[in-house]
Amino acid sequence: MAKRITYVSRFSKPMDERELQALGEAAAEKNQQNDITGFLMVSGGLFYQVLEGPEEKVDEIYAAIAADDRHTDLLLLRSEEDVSGRLYPDWSMKTINLDAASHVRLLPVKALVKAVYEQQRLIDNMIWAIERTVHHEMKSL
Repeated sequence: MAKRITYVSRFSKPMDERELQALGEAAAEKNQQNDITGFLMVSGGLFYQVLEGPEEKVDEIYAAIAADDRHTDLLLLRSEEDVSGRLYPDWSMKTINLDAASHVRLLPVKALVKAVYEQQRLIDNMIWAIERTVHHEMKSL
């Protein structure tokens, strides 16, 4: 069974171009060994990543990312199971640093990555408020 996940997280500390390149290279090597494909995009202190491949391997890598101290505020945006084909079959891990890219065409992508992260944080906060309110109200009934 193939699975595809998309997540966004914040850098836990600033990373320079060299560190980001090393991260991408290490991920590409590990992913190639595990039949994982996808991309890692970085912009404004955010990671945006798509991972696709065998379900158990995708889950293992995502769990490792969740435990990685370079990430904070990890948000799973999408999890797709039983995917029929890969979107990025030729990329063991394409790393795209939008902060280093000077192409004007990429400016909307940078804005979208930031907006996706901020909107997901707002949604998570609203869900938390609903759940806390319901929990509090149910206790008083």
